[in-house]
Amino acid sequence: MAMLHARICLVAVVLLLSGQVWAADYWSYANGDLQVTAYEGAGYTTSLARDLGRFNKTITRILQLPEKRLPTRIYELSPEQAKQLIGGSEGGASYRFSGYEVSVVTSEGQGQWNRYWGALFGYTGSLFLNGRASRSPYWFQVGVPALFAHTEFKGDTVTTGDVVLGFGATLQHGKLIPMRTFLRVQSNDPQMQSSSDFNRMFEAESWYLAREVYVEGKLRPEFLKYLGLIRDGKTEAEAFAASFKISYEELDKLLAAALKEQAHVFVVNEPTEGVSGEPPRKLTAAEAKAMLADLSLQWQHRPDALRFAAEALQDEPNNELALRVQARGLLRDGDFPDALVAADKLNGLSAASAAALTDIGDVYSQLTYKVESKQVVIGMEAEELSRRARDAYQKAIGLDSEYLRAWAEVAYLYGSQRNVAAAKELAERAQPVMEAHLNSGALARALATMCAKTGQTHPAFLFGEYWRDDAITQKDLAAATAFIAQLPTQ
Repeated sequence: MAMLHARICLVAVVLLLSGQVWAADYWSYANGDLQVTAYEGAGYTTSLARDLGRFNKTITRILQLPEKRLPTRIYELSPEQAKQLIGGSEGGASYRFSGYEVSVVTSEGQGQWNRYWGALFGYTGSLFLNGRASRSPYWFQVGVPALFAHTEFKGDTVTTGDVVLGFGATLQHGKLIPMRTFLRVQSNDPQMQSSSDFNRMFEAESWYLAREVYVEGKLRPEFLKYLGLIRDGKTEAEAFAASFKISYEELDKLLAAALKEQAHVFVVNEPTEGVSGEPPRKLTAAEAKAMLADLSLQWQHRPDALRFAAEALQDEPNNELALRVQARGLLRDGDFPDALVAADKLNGLSAASAAALTDIGDVYSQLTYKVESKQVVIGMEAEELSRRARDAYQKAIGLDSEYLRAWAEVAYLYGSQRNVAAAKELAERAQPVMEAHLNSGALARALATMCAKTGQTHPAFLFGEYWRDDAITQKDLAAATAFIAQLPTQ
């Protein structure tokens, strides 16, 4: 369970496993930067999007979060499709992030507490676990989404952070994991894999600690400092020693005593707003299959992705998303001639989106390398493929300057080609874009890498610092730190 279109588009994918059948219709509704696609009808889809918007405002107010959000997409899939994608596992969530987007997959598990539980779990993860925050300790990744997933909407009132009876019962009838052990648990900890009792207690204790910090305010300043230090790369022991004036054992006693204290809850007046923008829209069969193709490709199910894409294109030969999946999937399979055909067809669409244009650029760019290195002959010279890649990326930026993946990919292209003139021009254009999206470590990494490869030491250092500040994993943070260290002194 780990965690990223700010338009590097954040995609939250929520899979709720209940009793619907494969042939369920899908509806899509956009509420500002939030887009929801669900299979339970137009009314439910609209209601979910509207209530998630209220939840967003509520969390922003009570925790004083930044109001700027990454655009978010939430998908609730029918159980058969969820089973195909993630195996139908229950009780938990997984996140996939490439640096340009994050996809959240949750199963229903605790859905009996709240019909939105899975959606809220995934959406909370998108709020708290992107950019630098994704370097948070594992208990935080588990506990914070679980805490705010238990939110109720009644009239104009939003209630969140309440006690979850299942977690409470586990804590009351079991033995708390000592903080000295608990705070250091990682997702791959052997005890998490071998002991269901340890796993259950860890989940409950993660929720409880998050609740004590964020709802009850227990040691909140200390824990905020502690989390910041861990995100900066400090070890758990170093962060604890620098943040707390009490020992692990004293923290154990404090939390054990708090189990007997009166519990509080956030109750916020957040009126229900009317439906905004376009009404909910029913997806065609081809659009639904293209959506499934895209999700399947994200989770490394290429055969399913290509099958869904082919089925979608049988009904709608110019379906953009299906063509995008087909081009990317064929490229990953090493079917370079057919990937080129798919990219050319996608490039021939009259109104391709910025995302499609970026995918086109990616195919042409990777084929450029394959042809240059004489790994493949596809009837087109590397120079022409490179020109097409540059054109596609620049069209994407011109169409949507907020689509950050296009900026990043063209930066990698210019860097790999040591195109000094183009790299300098891009760095100047990208500077204000980067400053407007300081939470995008992925874009910063691409720009820093390009500048270093083209001899732009000062911009490389600047973008490298942005990368270091918002690296999405501890490994990425280490890479950013090493990158800055090896830059020549000025």
